[in-house]
Amino acid sequence: MMASGHQTVGVTAGLLSITLLPQVEYIPNGTLETILFFVFVLFGSLLPDIDTPSSTLGRKFWRALMYILLAAAVLYLFAPEYLETYREQLKVFVMLTFPLLVMVKSHRKMTHSVVFIGLLLFYHLVITYFFEVPPYYFVGFMLGVCSHLLGDYLTKRGIPFFYPISKKYFRFIITMRTGSSAEKIMVTVLSIWNVWYLISQVF
Repeated sequence: MMASGHQTVGVTAGLLSITLLPQVEYIPNGTLETILFFVFVLFGSLLPDIDTPSSTLGRKFWRALMYILLAAAVLYLFAPEYLETYREQLKVFVMLTFPLLVMVKSHRKMTHSVVFIGLLLFYHLVITYFFEVPPYYFVGFMLGVCSHLLGDYLTKRGIPFFYPISKKYFRFIITMRTGSSAEKIMVTVLSIWNVWYLISQVF
């Protein structure tokens, strides 16, 4: 599924969660909280494609990582005392980044599996251990990630849900090709529903 499709499905999942689970404490209530909630939904809806350097998020991630590594190399050569000053922060950064680098081998492998979801849950535990982060941010983020896997589950290629335990790809009974007319129709219908729902809530 294309990036725009993943984001549309993610927004739909976010709206459905707020509609169907209004009393759950992990769902945002205020306007600002709701906006931030959907920011995390949109980011999560693109994250699994971080394993593809040519994807919308992949390009930004790998470019930023290259800049960070270049800056670290320059500091190591000309100002090593700065690296020593931020030693603990760098350890946390490496700890959080290294698993992503290990799992990024090719498109729709580890980042489209239940192992990736488990890794994100682990990240959540680590981050909340060090910082106080409202839970609805993570809920929105995970909704986006899961909506991405659902979108690719509907494509003809499917997803390797149990990778690396099993390399078998799973897909829905009815599938569509990425970028096909069927996908565009589905995205258009969901977009219309999303806009209608938002307008109905305002007026």
